[in-house]
Amino acid sequence: MIVNNVSIILLVAAILSTPALGQDESDARNDDETQSGYDELPEFGGPEGVSQTLKRNDEKRESTFQWDGLQRALRPYFDWKQRINEEHGVALGLQFYALYQDASSSLDGRDDDAFGDIFRLFGNWTVFKHQNGNLGRIEWRVESRSSLGSFQAPGSLGSATGIATVVPGFAYSDNFDLDIPILNWTQGFANGRAGYAVGRLAFDVYLDAFPFQTFSRGFLNRSFILNPTLPTTGTGAIGGVVKGFVSDNIWIGAQIHDANAASGDFDWDTVGEGEWLKAVEIGYAPSFAERNDKRVQFTYWEKDERTLAGVSKGSGWAVSAAYRLDDKFFPFVRMGHSDGGGGVAAESAISAGVEIAQRFDEIWTIGAGWAKPSRETFGPDLGSETVLETSYKFQLSQNFSITPDVQVVFNPANDPSESSVWIVGLRAIFTM
Repeated sequence: MIVNNVSIILLVAAILSTPALGQDESDARNDDETQSGYDELPEFGGPEGVSQTLKRNDEKRESTFQWDGLQRALRPYFDWKQRINEEHGVALGLQFYALYQDASSSLDGRDDDAFGDIFRLFGNWTVFKHQNGNLGRIEWRVESRSSLGSFQAPGSLGSATGIATVVPGFAYSDNFDLDIPILNWTQGFANGRAGYAVGRLAFDVYLDAFPFQTFSRGFLNRSFILNPTLPTTGTGAIGGVVKGFVSDNIWIGAQIHDANAASGDFDWDTVGEGEWLKAVEIGYAPSFAERNDKRVQFTYWEKDERTLAGVSKGSGWAVSAAYRLDDKFFPFVRMGHSDGGGGVAAESAISAGVEIAQRFDEIWTIGAGWAKPSRETFGPDLGSETVLETSYKFQLSQNFSITPDVQVVFNPANDPSESSVWIVGLRAIFTM
C-alpha cells in the first residue's frame, strides 16, 4: 500500500513538473474561454440548474497556480467532453463540495463543529435544437449529501448552536442518500426566450432564483442563498415550471412542486397526497442578454397543508434584486414576508451583500442578514436573528478552489444565554 501511494505521488509530481510544450491541436481547440466548449449551452432556471452549472464549471479561470502539467494531463478529458457534445448533444459535469465549520459555542450535549460534503454528477442531452433557439433536452443530476467521518453535517450546526433561521451551512445535510433529484424534460420556445420543464425538479433552481441562489459563490449562510421566508420541499419533487419574456424587459413565470417530496428519496407516491407548493413571479431585466447580472423579481407563493406531516398551509412573497455595476462589484438585496405557515423558517427577512472580484478570479464577499423566526415552525416568543458573513474564494487551479469563511450570528433564537455565535469555516470545491 505504501509503495502504491508513493508511486502515485511521484507520478503526479512528474506531471506537474513537466515543462509546457508547444501548442498542438488540443491546445488550439481549447484556446478560448472554456475547457469543453459549453459556453453556448442555453439556460433555463437559476444558477443551480444543470445547464448553468455546466457552463460555470467549464469556464477557464485565472488561478493562483497555473499547474500547466496538470491541465495538459486533463486536456484529453475536456476534449472528449467537447467532442461528445458537438457530435451527440450530450454535456457532462461533476462537482464535489467539502465544508468544515467550527462554532464558538453550542447547546449542552451538542457538538460545536461539523464536516460534510455534497457530490453531484450531472448532464443534459439536447435531443433537438432549431436555428431560432428552440430546443428540447433531457436533464439529470445524481447527488448525495452526507457528514464526513464522525462529525455532524454542517446543516445540523445551526440547531446545535441554537440558531433557528440564519443557518450557517444548511445546504450540507446528513440525510440525503444517493438519489436522482433532477430528471426532467426541458423545452425552449419563443426563439429561446421562454421555456418549460416537467419531471423531477429541484425547486431551488426555479423558486425566486437569482444570481446568488447557489452553493458555488462565496456565501454559506441560508440568509443569502435561500430566502428564509420561502417554503421548501424535497430536492427531486415532481412538478412543472414555465417562464418566459413577454417583452424586451419583462418576464413572467409559474411553477408547481410536490409539497411532500423528500430529498434523497426516489419516491413518486407522495404525489398522490395532492398537496403542492405553487408560485408565480414577475421580473424585470434591462435586456434578455443581461438577465443573469441585472434583474429584479417579485414572487408570490402558496403551500398547501401537509396533512400527514402535520404542517399548516402558508403563503407569502419575496423580492430579490441584483445588479452588476462593472467587472468588479456585484451587489444584491433580497427580502420577504410570510404568514409563518408552510414550514417556513422565517416570517420576515432581509439580506444584502456584495461580491467583489479580485485578481486570479478570486472573489471577496460581504453580507448582512436579518430574520424573524416563524412562530408556527419554532414556537412563540423567539427573538430575531442577525448574521454577518464574509468569505474569500481562492482559485488555486482552474478546477479547484478553497474558501475561508467567517460568520457571526447575533442573538441565536434558541439559545438566549448567548448574545452571539461565531462560526469559522473552510470550503473546498472541485469540478470536472
